[in-house]
Amino acid sequence: MFRKIDFTILDSISDGAYYISSSGKIEHWNRAAEALTGYTAEEAKKRNCEELLRYEDEAGAVLPGYEYPSALCLQSSRTVVKSLFVSGKGSEKKFVEEQASPVFKGGRITGAVSILRDNSRVFPLVESYVRKQRKDRLIPICAWCKQIRMGDDSWKQIEKYLTDEGFGVFTHGMCPDCAEKIFEKKVYLESYQNICKAISSSISLDEVLALIVTNAVKVMNVKACMLRLLNKETQKLEVAAHNGLSEKYVNKGPVDYDASIDDALSGKAVSIYDITSGADARYRGEVEAEGIRSILSIPVKFKKEVIGVLRMYTAEPVKYKSEDLKFMAAIAEQAAIAITNARTFETTVSRANEYLRVFEEVTKVVSSTLRLHEVLNLIVRKLPEAMSLKAATIRLLDGSKKTLELVAAHGLSEKYLARGPVDTEENVREALQVRPVAIYDVATDPKVHYQKEALQEGIKSMLTLPIVAKGTVIGVLRLLTSVPRRFSEEDISFSASLAEVCGTAIENAKMYEQLKGSNKQP
Repeated sequence: MFRKIDFTILDSISDGAYYISSSGKIEHWNRAAEALTGYTAEEAKKRNCEELLRYEDEAGAVLPGYEYPSALCLQSSRTVVKSLFVSGKGSEKKFVEEQASPVFKGGRITGAVSILRDNSRVFPLVESYVRKQRKDRLIPICAWCKQIRMGDDSWKQIEKYLTDEGFGVFTHGMCPDCAEKIFEKKVYLESYQNICKAISSSISLDEVLALIVTNAVKVMNVKACMLRLLNKETQKLEVAAHNGLSEKYVNKGPVDYDASIDDALSGKAVSIYDITSGADARYRGEVEAEGIRSILSIPVKFKKEVIGVLRMYTAEPVKYKSEDLKFMAAIAEQAAIAITNARTFETTVSRANEYLRVFEEVTKVVSSTLRLHEVLNLIVRKLPEAMSLKAATIRLLDGSKKTLELVAAHGLSEKYLARGPVDTEENVREALQVRPVAIYDVATDPKVHYQKEALQEGIKSMLTLPIVAKGTVIGVLRLLTSVPRRFSEEDISFSASLAEVCGTAIENAKMYEQLKGSNKQP
């Protein structure tokens, strides 16, 4: 009677339920278990659970029969609860919670009752409830790194936050679009490094320009490339280098009125110009004859100054991606640095060569004559020519070695030269202490006494150097400019060297004239 009453109760339960004996054989199988597994009571009776059901844990691993909840219950004589996937007669897999409880009689276990609760039907209701609750919540998220701010003001990675909230365990992959972008970035990075290495290793301006246009064609897979640099004096863009274009096209004429050039010179990062869109384009005929369809113009900027335009030409319309344009903008920036460095180097070498030439010329001439007047006038004439100065003067100490007398000048008016003595000027006193003195603005510097006269004469900057002969200061050499100029160490060193040569030449000329004068005496 007891067993029959228990089975009746099991039949009234809405969850799947079955009873197994201590031998592991199924003795009762209710209607809900039939619906859940697909097996009828007749098919299930007198069989083991593992013959009917296939259990998998939450990770998808198949469980052996001795780990089934009912088997573990018989072994341990305790209630066993597990959440797992069960497959019955059909192929459908359902997520259930099974609770197997032992049945005792006279203190001895006689079997076990297992309840199978189909959780899959509960999940949609729970999910709907959770979604409804979460929909009204404001979740603070960092707009940059996408971390979630928690209640204690700590921050949690978004994947961990969603996992903790029950949205599943995340695994990371890469979508096709991102994979393509990452590949492009890798290619661009390698190309950028190679280009930077190539153009930075050269100090010749012509080599740098050629490398820029050659690498642009190679990396961007375009028809051709041209680099035009801005001539500051004429304000015209002049061809500096090109690759993939005919000489006829290159020399077609100026491009001052090209819309894309205007965009580039105004500082726009990139301008794409389709030649077919402008029926009245100035060089449309030449462009079509060259086989060009579109032009990409990028400003070449050093710091904030546009120094030129890099243009790439394609034979077919090209829709550039943002990564392409960023890459070319970076190349143009690197090109501007390389061009500026090469120009600086060549200018420095050119200036050094010019200084050397003038130094040799002045040394040669002043050493070839012993006429003091000629030596002095040669010095004040040659120095402004070599150093782009307005004027130069030489003052020598008189016999008392207290007063400076003007002995040679070039580039200055008689009025300015007659303005008065300069012995008391601080810059002159410093120069007489064997210290070169550079003054950037003579109109405001207190070291200069005749500021008004200097302003009227158009003098802006001044360099005063000691003239030394045999270790003794014999006078000062002054170099004057018509535009403000900060004399570089190179300028001062060169001028000081010439002043030293001048001192030797002046002393030699003085000795010669003294000797010649003594020979004339009876």
